[in-house]
Amino acid sequence: MKKIVHIKSLILLLIAVGAMQCAKKYDDVEIDHQMVIDSIRPERGTANTPVRIYGRNFPEINSQATVFFNSKQGAIVGNSTNNVILTTVPNEAGTGNVSLKIGDKVISGPVFTYDYEAPIIASISPLTGIEGTEITINGSKFSTVAANNEVSINGIKATVTASSITQLKATLPYTKNGAVQVTANGVANIGAVFRFVPQIDNIDKNMAFEGDVVRLTGKYFDAGSTPLVAFNGVNAAIVSISSTTIDVRVPTSSNGNIMVTVDGINSNPIAFTYLRNIVANSLNQTSPILRTVFGIDGASVSIKGGSFGTDVSKIRVMVGTQNAQVTAVTDDNVTFTAPNFVSSQENTQQIKVFLQNVEASYPNGNLTFTYLEPTISSVTCSIVPMGGGLYNFIFNVNGNHFNATAPNANFELLIDGVKYGAAVNGNAAVITTTQFSSFIKNRYDIRVNNKWGSFILAFQRNVNIADFNYSSVNGVRTITITGDGFGSTIDQNRSVRVYRIQNGVKSYLNVQPAITWSDNQLVATFTDNYIDDLTYGVEVRVNNRMGTKEKFFNYFQVN
Repeated sequence: MKKIVHIKSLILLLIAVGAMQCAKKYDDVEIDHQMVIDSIRPERGTANTPVRIYGRNFPEINSQATVFFNSKQGAIVGNSTNNVILTTVPNEAGTGNVSLKIGDKVISGPVFTYDYEAPIIASISPLTGIEGTEITINGSKFSTVAANNEVSINGIKATVTASSITQLKATLPYTKNGAVQVTANGVANIGAVFRFVPQIDNIDKNMAFEGDVVRLTGKYFDAGSTPLVAFNGVNAAIVSISSTTIDVRVPTSSNGNIMVTVDGINSNPIAFTYLRNIVANSLNQTSPILRTVFGIDGASVSIKGGSFGTDVSKIRVMVGTQNAQVTAVTDDNVTFTAPNFVSSQENTQQIKVFLQNVEASYPNGNLTFTYLEPTISSVTCSIVPMGGGLYNFIFNVNGNHFNATAPNANFELLIDGVKYGAAVNGNAAVITTTQFSSFIKNRYDIRVNNKWGSFILAFQRNVNIADFNYSSVNGVRTITITGDGFGSTIDQNRSVRVYRIQNGVKSYLNVQPAITWSDNQLVATFTDNYIDDLTYGVEVRVNNRMGTKEKFFNYFQVN
């Protein structure tokens, strides 16, 4: 057992010693801060040829380094990095090493071959454009014969349209960003980089929510190495890209322009509307929550919610299938006017609100507008004889919601299903009609219609008894009752009762059905025999109306 313990201790000691040695080894490693030139591209050219110097530990501030071609100073252009410096070849540099001087230290690199016969590119203008752009190349050693000059970008030839020893003109092809290369009399030289201007021709959605993917179509989207898409200045994530399309995800932004930037060159802007999720909580008030309102055509209604914006032209409100007129918008309130009611639709219609055709959410449930139906509160009727069997009837009907937006508009008044012309003043309507006696009844069905709905009332005239008298002729005992409101035989629910009062107690006589019945008089028979001096009374009931009359007879004898 002791032997095993000693072996374990030895193993642990060896591991510890090894770890200490490894730590010591790594502690002794030195970081290389030496500046080194690894390569140059291209390795040959002439005056003004752009050359990239590749290496490491370069100063990133241009003024801290000087470039030499065969001991002749070149110019550093663009922004240097830790491992790349862009420079141009000086005129008549000759063939020799490329070197960098930093402070008092000189680092030598590969040999650059100076082509004395190569064309010299002094300037190119313009350096941005699109396919078909004509560029002017100034320099020297060009051929006066246009066919002996070649201009290209990325190996794609341009069309040389004019040439002289010191100037070329060329129309550019469709390609990506790249250096302009000129070949004259078989010798090439490379000039400045030409950058194509990205173009947006179309967008599949000019309004969308954050996170939606929209597609841009156009040209030169992948012409350079650093494409960017910004929504009103906010960069967006590119989902996919080709030379003619970009799928991009909408960032959190605001209304404004979309712009594509490739290698620092901006495209044309295209308008875009950033949609927000609007919310419609209630109507006319926020607390308590009101989900439905009642009104008529032209009623003003407010939708309470959020994120509506302030642009009336971008808000749309629908009541049922109709667009309502939006009169005012704030970020949390939309005011609209109820549209004209369509008679074919239901009275209650759902209210919907849209921002740029995107519908709001309704967290408290659907919002509705109910068009008010008419009602009848009271009816009176007067009947005046005119002679010749004709009578003048005047019905006064009072109620609510008779009118639409103008007096008498969309209003109908019917009596027993027949429409009559009515004079309407607010919520009061008067029908005047001349009819024969057959029109006289105790009960009439009065209906009012407006375009929001209808209402029917079973109007009954009051039964009034003016007087009654007894008579007996040839053993037939009758009671004749006069008054008005008795109606006619058209009124089926009618009855007559006769009673006598003795010691404060009513005793009803056995009355037979009426012999005759008109609106102002009825005659009935009875069979009871009495000889007394008492108070007698009659009751006339028509539908739900009843009239009564009592009087004392000094001598009431029934034989």
